[in-house]
Amino acid sequence: MKNIIKETKLFKELSKEDKEKLSKSVEIVNVDKGEYVFRPGDKALYMYIIKSGSMKISMDLSDGREQILYVYKDEDFVGGLNLITSESYLYNGIALTKCQVLKISKKDFSNILMHNELFLKSLLIQSYLRIRKGEELIDRLSVMNADMKVAKSLIDLSNRYGIKEESGEILIKHNMNRMELGSFSGVARETVIRKLSYFEDLGLVKLLPKGDIVILDLEGLTKLTI
Repeated sequence: MKNIIKETKLFKELSKEDKEKLSKSVEIVNVDKGEYVFRPGDKALYMYIIKSGSMKISMDLSDGREQILYVYKDEDFVGGLNLITSESYLYNGIALTKCQVLKISKKDFSNILMHNELFLKSLLIQSYLRIRKGEELIDRLSVMNADMKVAKSLIDLSNRYGIKEESGEILIKHNMNRMELGSFSGVARETVIRKLSYFEDLGLVKLLPKGDIVILDLEGLTKLTI
């Protein structure tokens, strides 16, 4: 546990003493793919930090569809602001893959983390970046053209999770199935499948097994969003 606390970026500025305290109380849980970490209405008793795997944050729309808001991966966290405001969770937190998650109790958050200025600064920066992601989501969902929605989604994912190769190609390992990718893009599963095939025919992307996507022509993909 001490090594995990030490290796967690969010805790890097904590004192040795505070890291020792956390190592005695922080819980590590393994979450299987498809399992809920939290649901709407759950009390904010913990802050969660993803140590491995990926998690989707989604909401259930009035027509029964799922809208994916964010995809979180290694070192991302969720719930910090909920602990500050004591607001219950509004969204679903569901594992996209098998995840290892750190659970930080409200007590530790209040007694240890809230007293560390650099931790709070990091929390605010990440919260600001999520506001920007929320703005990107609004922009993506507001356009009527399905080409633009799917193209914008791929660009957003590439900016956050893309692995750039020497050739200039960008590998996106997003861990979402086509239905989830459609939800993230704001289109139906059939539409996202059709658009990805269309983009591949144009030479903009390459579709890999297990759902991974390679962006071959980022400039060309970006032109579809204009």
